Amino acid sequence: MDDNVTKCRICGEFVLQIPGWTTFIPSYWLLRATWDPDHQFLAGALHFSCLKQWKHRDAFLREATDILIGRGRTITVEAEGTEHVLEQPGVFFSERIFRDAECAIYRNTSTDRWLVLSEDGPWIVLDRQQLSFLGRGRPARAEEGGERVALPDDPGPAIETATLPELLVFLGSRSRYPALEHGAPDYQRWRFVPRKRVLEYSVGIDLSLPASATEFLAGYSHDYEAFSFDAETR
Repeated sequence: MDDNVTKCRICGEFVLQIPGWTTFIPSYWLLRATWDPDHQFLAGALHFSCLKQWKHRDAFLREATDILIGRGRTITVEAEGTEHVLEQPGVFFSERIFRDAECAIYRNTSTDRWLVLSEDGPWIVLDRQQLSFLGRGRPARAEEGGERVALPDDPGPAIETATLPELLVFLGSRSRYPALEHGAPDYQRWRFVPRKRVLEYSVGIDLSLPASATEFLAGYSHDYEAFSFDAETR
């Protein structure tokens, strides 16, 4: 498996995707690595804890934010002395509804989703159900679908009973998931294929939001106008 999928582009350690603690930058984003003279673009997995302390965090966030809140744009890059015009997509979280020293919150312009972008780097996307949780004074819990990843080594029979912290210790990246226990994670091992070391799993977890975002969204959840009504009602 491509190292960009399983290794953090900042620290190089294994990334087990867990909502709120990690992210993945797809190659089609064409996120420009403006800080790196040897690479045009950055794509792959990241630990948010690494992003918070990265020396290139601000330059990265400028590029990532332009994509997250943008509606698509044309960019020009140079390769081997030739300029190329490319179409960079946008994710359309273009309506800012809140901002303070901790974070900014944007609403998607066509779907009932919200982006909480922390000033120190991490971002979280919320759906209607998670917003309704906040409105009822509950944590915004991510009940994600399954993930599938190739492990770097065979954990042997221990994989059958390993807890999430034990799995992260085995992968050598436990320290990259600070305060994970505060999210009350529910780790489920679906299947492990020893021959290919492929693990299928899911993690349900309470998302860690800035306090100001939690307060604002709890009130906002009762007043906003929905785009669609196919999700859980408020």
